[in-house]
Amino acid sequence: MKKKADEYLFNEAIKYLGKYPATKKKISEILEKKLRNKKTYQKVIFPENISKQELIKQIIQKLDELKIINEKHFIETVFHYYEQSLFSIKKIKNKLYQKGFEQSLIDEYVSMKVSENPDLELDILKRFIIRKKLSKLETDELKKKLYQQSFSDNSIYKLIRD
Repeated sequence: MKKKADEYLFNEAIKYLGKYPATKKKISEILEKKLRNKKTYQKVIFPENISKQELIKQIIQKLDELKIINEKHFIETVFHYYEQSLFSIKKIKNKLYQKGFEQSLIDEYVSMKVSENPDLELDILKRFIIRKKLSKLETDELKKKLYQQSFSDNSIYKLIRD
């Protein structure tokens, strides 16, 4: 017996979220992939009066309302992971964007973290130098390595000045 499309796709989204945390963008991609699969059409009845994109939007909205997708918590976890990986702020922002977070959410969260700790990138930079054993390098060589890791000019300057 065929299921309604919204129920089927909602259940698929729940299955995915049970295994992996994800952003709204990622869930949208997963559901679009399900819709491209020919087997889905054998299992599901699609309503005629609504587009497939609209159906996906409704499912994501429902997941958001039920607090199943919590991007604010997820961005916190991912940010902490990248911070522990000793990535520069610029690189963290880039990675978060690649993960599928909205630019406004990224900017808001990162600026909140920087306002909590204005020397956040400098702290990451110091730990990076210790972990990578770069303290013995000459100033020019050190600068080059740090620029390659996309640390900001300001942080590099502060570190070398001290």
